[in-house]
Amino acid sequence: MDGQGAGSETVRWDTDIAPGAAVRVALGYPSVPAARRPRDGGTPTARRGAMSEVHRTGRWFGLAGAALVAVGVGLVGQVPALVLLGGLGVTLSAYDRVAVPPAADVSIQRSITPTEPALGERVTVALTVRNDGSRTIPDLRLADGVPDSVRVVDGSASLGTALRPGASTTITYEITGGTDRCVFDPATVVVRDVVGVVARRTSVTTEPDTVTWEQPASSALLPLVPAVARRPGTVPVDEGGEGVSFYAVREHRSNDPLSRVDWNQYARTGDLRTVEFRREQSATVVVVVDARAAAALAPRPDAETAIERSTMAAVALVEGLPEDGHEVGVAAYSPHGAWLAPGTSAAHQQQARDLLRTDRAFAATSVTRTPDTTKLIAQLPTAANVVFLGPLCDDDSEALVRRLAASGHPVTVLSPDPTATDTAGHRLARLERRERLRRLRAAGIAVHDWPATEPLEQVTERAWRGGQ
Repeated sequence: MDGQGAGSETVRWDTDIAPGAAVRVALGYPSVPAARRPRDGGTPTARRGAMSEVHRTGRWFGLAGAALVAVGVGLVGQVPALVLLGGLGVTLSAYDRVAVPPAADVSIQRSITPTEPALGERVTVALTVRNDGSRTIPDLRLADGVPDSVRVVDGSASLGTALRPGASTTITYEITGGTDRCVFDPATVVVRDVVGVVARRTSVTTEPDTVTWEQPASSALLPLVPAVARRPGTVPVDEGGEGVSFYAVREHRSNDPLSRVDWNQYARTGDLRTVEFRREQSATVVVVVDARAAAALAPRPDAETAIERSTMAAVALVEGLPEDGHEVGVAAYSPHGAWLAPGTSAAHQQQARDLLRTDRAFAATSVTRTPDTTKLIAQLPTAANVVFLGPLCDDDSEALVRRLAASGHPVTVLSPDPTATDTAGHRLARLERRERLRRLRAAGIAVHDWPATEPLEQVTERAWRGGQ
């Protein structure tokens, strides 16, 4: 991949160890960063890359002592082979002290596709390194600075290779799991001499270095919330009052505003009547995430688990719904337990995000202790809407959903599918899960299946169309 792709930028740098630094390294002193010289011969700058440092790998540590012992034994015992072997060891040890790594005269470019993926969508990253020098780099190691908040699900973000002058190589990998804007750390390049005793390490920032997972619009999330009308910010209530949708006509009262008098009725009959509209109010929503060990399932070893996907969807809900005035809280169906009461403020949203991303209750655990579901249900505000996020791969999760509904809470289930079909056991588990989904739907509970290959946006679009 020698050309530059759209949306990518090539970053180039030259690094040469300063003479003073070479002496310090040869004498065994700590290495010091080498200066970077722009190609135009101007003043060294770190603006477009990072500092370079040289260090000994310690590959031949102790060789000099062993070589001297061999020489001594060979001389005393008059064994020429040992003397020769010891002399070779002394020579290699001397090389270890004076060797200088190749110059890191390379260029790097990164491409990200797409740069603004939908939530849950995979992103393909290609990182290309090219040897722009006149000498072969015998040992080059490259590692991209993958953000901590995402995971590599296909390919590898690092490589080791040798590069001839003018040659290039590319690593391609896929990442997922991001919930907002993620910034790549600088890529790391390590070049070593032919025998690997001394290395030069350089970090470089290359653009594009960000990827932003688009959050679904708050209105797009409404189908995932039970009893919420399909327009932002309102839940219809079966009571008359202020609003925009006609509800009923009643007898006029002296304190009724003139704007609500049915003047058409008055013109026809002379009777004063008052028009009432359907009263609307914001929803109180609690997002319950199944974070038990039984939910830490994935269709493949390198795929996201159902817990990770559920947490990602929970972040989207706590960020999106408050924009329209809905109060959102968070609870963990986990042995550790976690609870955040509903709220709408920016500080509350940040607290919810931090809880979902860092609290141990939302991380995969080996603890199999049964969660306290009675306490979980007791914490819910009266008539709160519940969005349950979990794979429904065991009967306990189905039982909790039924208990939530029986407690008077409108419930919607968003279920990430972690099942596979490669073995008979996996196919049986898939059938059992589908049966649980069917039983809950038969009980009147809205259940949205979330296949592993779909971003959250597709699930919400299907929910808008009335599909599950």
